[in-house]
Amino acid sequence: MKKQLFSLAMLLFTMAPCSQINADNQNSDSTIVENQEQDALRSFVSNFSDTSAFAYVKVGDQQVLLVSQETFGNNENSDLEAVATSIFALDAKGKIVSLGSIRSQGTLYPVSLSDDNKLMVAGHRFVNIYSIRGEVPDLYLDTHAEGEVQEMAEMFKIFEQGTPILFNKNRH
Repeated sequence: MKKQLFSLAMLLFTMAPCSQINADNQNSDSTIVENQEQDALRSFVSNFSDTSAFAYVKVGDQQVLLVSQETFGNNENSDLEAVATSIFALDAKGKIVSLGSIRSQGTLYPVSLSDDNKLMVAGHRFVNIYSIRGEVPDLYLDTHAEGEVQEMAEMFKIFEQGTPILFNKNRH
Protein backbone atom coordinates (compact mmCIF):
# COMPACT_ATOMS: atom_id res chain seq x y z
CA MET A 1 0.00 0.00 0.00
CA LYS A 2 2.81 2.43 0.90
CA LYS A 3 4.52 1.63 -2.39
CA GLN A 4 1.31 2.44 -4.33
CA LEU A 5 0.86 5.74 -2.45
CA PHE A 6 4.47 6.63 -3.15
CA SER A 7 4.01 5.83 -6.85
CA LEU A 8 0.84 7.93 -6.98
CA ALA A 9 2.57 10.82 -5.22
CA MET A 10 5.50 10.65 -7.66
CA LEU A 11 3.10 10.58 -10.61
CA LEU A 12 1.27 13.67 -9.34
CA PHE A 13 4.57 15.41 -8.61
CA THR A 14 5.91 14.82 -12.10
CA MET A 15 2.65 15.93 -13.70
CA ALA A 16 2.44 19.21 -11.77
CA PRO A 17 5.00 21.12 -13.86
CA CYS A 18 3.28 20.01 -17.08
CA SER A 19 -0.10 21.22 -15.90
CA GLN A 20 1.50 24.48 -14.78
CA ILE A 21 3.03 24.94 -18.22
CA ASN A 22 -0.33 24.26 -19.86
CA ALA A 23 -2.10 26.58 -17.43
CA ASP A 24 0.30 29.37 -18.32
CA ASN A 25 -0.22 28.58 -22.01
CA GLN A 26 3.55 28.34 -22.42
CA ASN A 27 3.88 24.79 -23.64
CA SER A 28 5.76 25.44 -26.87
CA ASP A 29 8.93 23.47 -27.48
CA SER A 30 10.99 26.65 -27.82
CA THR A 31 9.87 27.91 -24.40
CA ILE A 32 10.74 24.58 -22.78
CA VAL A 33 14.16 24.55 -24.48
CA GLU A 34 14.83 28.17 -23.43
CA ASN A 35 13.91 27.34 -19.83
CA GLN A 36 16.22 24.30 -19.85
CA GLU A 37 19.06 26.39 -21.29
CA GLN A 38 18.55 29.09 -18.70
CA ASP A 39 18.39 26.49 -15.89
CA ALA A 40 21.71 25.00 -17.03
CA LEU A 41 23.29 28.45 -17.11
CA ARG A 42 21.78 29.37 -13.73
CA SER A 43 23.37 26.34 -12.10
CA PHE A 44 26.73 27.51 -13.49
CA VAL A 45 26.68 30.82 -11.56
CA SER A 46 27.63 29.09 -8.30
CA ASN A 47 31.17 28.90 -9.72
CA PHE A 48 31.68 32.66 -9.49
CA SER A 49 32.62 34.93 -6.59
CA ASP A 50 30.08 36.80 -4.50
CA THR A 51 31.12 40.05 -6.17
CA SER A 52 29.98 38.82 -9.60
CA ALA A 53 26.82 40.11 -11.24
CA PHE A 54 24.81 38.17 -13.80
CA ALA A 55 22.48 38.79 -16.73
CA TYR A 56 20.63 36.29 -18.92
CA VAL A 57 19.91 37.62 -22.40
CA LYS A 58 19.13 36.31 -25.82
CA VAL A 59 21.70 37.36 -28.42
CA GLY A 60 20.26 36.50 -31.81
CA ASP A 61 18.83 33.03 -31.23
CA GLN A 62 21.28 32.10 -28.49
CA GLN A 63 20.51 32.30 -24.76
CA VAL A 64 23.64 33.54 -22.96
CA LEU A 65 24.88 34.18 -19.46
CA LEU A 66 26.82 37.40 -18.96
CA VAL A 67 29.07 37.64 -15.90
CA SER A 68 30.62 40.89 -14.76
CA GLN A 69 32.87 42.08 -11.96
CA GLU A 70 32.72 45.68 -13.20
CA THR A 71 29.20 46.91 -12.50
CA PHE A 72 27.76 50.22 -11.42
CA GLY A 73 24.38 51.58 -10.42
CA ASN A 74 22.31 52.89 -7.54
CA ASN A 75 21.34 49.51 -6.11
CA GLU A 76 24.02 47.29 -4.64
CA ASN A 77 22.52 44.01 -5.87
CA SER A 78 20.26 44.56 -8.90
CA ASP A 79 19.59 46.79 -11.88
CA LEU A 80 23.31 47.25 -12.35
CA GLU A 81 25.00 48.12 -15.62
CA ALA A 82 28.38 46.74 -16.64
CA VAL A 83 31.52 48.08 -18.24
CA ALA A 84 32.83 44.62 -19.15
CA THR A 85 31.40 41.12 -19.23
CA SER A 86 32.38 37.53 -19.88
CA ILE A 87 29.98 35.59 -22.09
CA PHE A 88 28.88 31.96 -21.66
CA ALA A 89 26.48 29.85 -23.73
CA LEU A 90 25.46 26.24 -24.26
CA ASP A 91 26.67 24.33 -27.28
CA ALA A 92 24.46 21.91 -29.23
CA LYS A 93 25.33 19.11 -26.76
CA GLY A 94 24.28 21.21 -23.72
CA LYS A 95 27.83 21.92 -22.54
CA ILE A 96 28.72 25.38 -21.27
CA VAL A 97 31.27 27.19 -23.44
CA SER A 98 33.08 30.44 -22.82
CA LEU A 99 32.74 32.86 -25.72
CA GLY A 100 35.20 35.44 -24.42
CA SER A 101 34.60 38.91 -23.07
CA ILE A 102 33.77 42.41 -24.22
CA ARG A 103 34.62 45.80 -22.70
CA SER A 104 33.38 49.33 -23.10
CA GLN A 105 35.40 52.43 -22.33
CA GLY A 106 33.47 53.43 -19.22
CA THR A 107 30.19 54.04 -17.46
CA LEU A 108 28.87 56.30 -20.23
CA TYR A 109 28.85 53.23 -22.48
CA PRO A 110 27.38 50.24 -20.62
CA VAL A 111 27.26 46.81 -22.23
CA SER A 112 24.06 47.00 -24.28
CA LEU A 113 21.76 45.04 -26.54
CA SER A 114 20.91 46.45 -29.97
CA ASP A 115 17.41 46.53 -31.43
CA ASP A 116 18.30 43.41 -33.45
CA ASN A 117 19.60 41.53 -30.35
CA LYS A 118 23.33 41.98 -30.76
CA LEU A 119 25.80 42.84 -27.99
CA MET A 120 27.30 46.33 -28.14
CA VAL A 121 30.07 48.22 -26.39
CA ALA A 122 31.41 51.67 -27.13
CA GLY A 123 33.92 54.27 -26.10
CA HIS A 124 34.75 57.86 -26.96
CA ARG A 125 35.94 56.88 -30.42
CA PHE A 126 34.70 53.34 -31.11
CA VAL A 127 31.60 51.18 -31.32
CA ASN A 128 31.73 47.37 -31.49
CA ILE A 129 28.70 45.23 -32.31
CA TYR A 130 28.83 41.45 -31.74
CA SER A 131 26.67 38.50 -32.71
CA ILE A 132 26.78 34.87 -31.62
CA ARG A 133 26.60 32.20 -34.28
CA GLY A 134 27.26 28.54 -34.85
CA GLU A 135 26.32 25.13 -33.52
CA VAL A 136 29.28 25.52 -31.20
CA PRO A 137 28.52 29.15 -30.35
CA ASP A 138 31.17 31.69 -31.18
CA LEU A 139 31.34 35.44 -30.65
CA TYR A 140 31.71 37.43 -33.88
CA LEU A 141 32.66 41.07 -34.20
CA ASP A 142 30.10 42.14 -36.81
CA THR A 143 30.86 45.85 -36.81
CA HIS A 144 33.85 47.82 -35.62
CA ALA A 145 33.81 51.53 -36.21
CA GLU A 146 36.56 53.80 -35.01
CA GLY A 147 37.38 57.43 -35.56
CA GLU A 148 36.60 60.97 -34.56
CA VAL A 149 33.24 61.71 -32.95
CA GLN A 150 31.87 63.43 -36.09
CA GLU A 151 32.71 60.37 -38.20
CA MET A 152 31.07 58.10 -35.63
CA ALA A 153 27.74 59.93 -35.32
CA GLU A 154 25.71 57.20 -37.08
CA MET A 155 27.29 54.39 -35.06
CA PHE A 156 26.69 56.23 -31.79
CA LYS A 157 23.01 56.63 -32.79
CA ILE A 158 22.77 52.85 -33.14
CA PHE A 159 24.44 52.41 -29.75
CA GLU A 160 22.19 54.98 -28.06
CA GLN A 161 19.05 53.29 -29.45
CA GLY A 162 20.10 50.05 -27.78
CA THR A 163 19.15 48.97 -24.30
CA PRO A 164 21.70 48.72 -21.48
CA ILE A 165 21.74 45.19 -20.09
CA LEU A 166 20.80 45.04 -16.42
CA PHE A 167 22.86 42.78 -14.17
CA ASN A 168 21.91 41.31 -10.82
CA LYS A 169 24.13 39.96 -8.01
CA ASN A 170 21.48 37.49 -6.88
CA ARG A 171 22.31 33.97 -8.02
CA HIS A 172 18.92 33.05 -9.52
